[in-house]
Amino acid sequence: MKKSIGVIFVLILSFLMVSTAFAQENKLAFFKLDSDIAAPAFQGGSVVKGIGAKGEIAFAIYVKNYDQLRGYSIELTWPEGKADMRSASGSSIPGDDYEVNGQEEVEVDDEDNVLGSVSGIPEIDADGHYKESFAKLGGDAGASNDYGLIYFANLRTVDTFTVDDSFTIVAKVYITNDGGIVKYVGERSFYVNGGVDVKTSTWGNVKNQFKDF
Repeated sequence: MKKSIGVIFVLILSFLMVSTAFAQENKLAFFKLDSDIAAPAFQGGSVVKGIGAKGEIAFAIYVKNYDQLRGYSIELTWPEGKADMRSASGSSIPGDDYEVNGQEEVEVDDEDNVLGSVSGIPEIDADGHYKESFAKLGGDAGASNDYGLIYFANLRTVDTFTVDDSFTIVAKVYITNDGGIVKYVGERSFYVNGGVDVKTSTWGNVKNQFKDF
């Protein structure tokens, strides 16, 4: 009898743990881009201009309103033959002096990932397409209503690129809770030497751009 009660108790406890994990599905989470990497924390901005050949581009990705953040995936796409990913890209911002986003000698401080130490696995690394997944392997999952840094994207244009050229980097974010539930947080665009062309945007693109503003 005692053994049966113990088994039932374990089953109930397991059910409660799974139910809790499923309840915290990050339903209100969203993300934004930040081109002002010289200023710490989230500032905003998704347009840079005056970028020429071998010009560095950088932006940070911040997520907000997550109730159980265990891991996430970052996916970036842009037209082939326009730019390449740089090694400074990753889960945190490495402090350094950058010539980036059309500015000279931008002093940038270190900024840590909102989850602290995370493990990353590159999934796609091709011309015009990059995807990497990250996870916090120990400790508690993240939970916050504030903006938290999850990725630093650093690219450099090719040597044939000019200030008269332009392209768009599309960033997509997926976040995961302790129960393994994946939440697609949406997509946002980062514009290099250009802006939003509403005439060529679908209604779905427009809704994604202004989601959670």
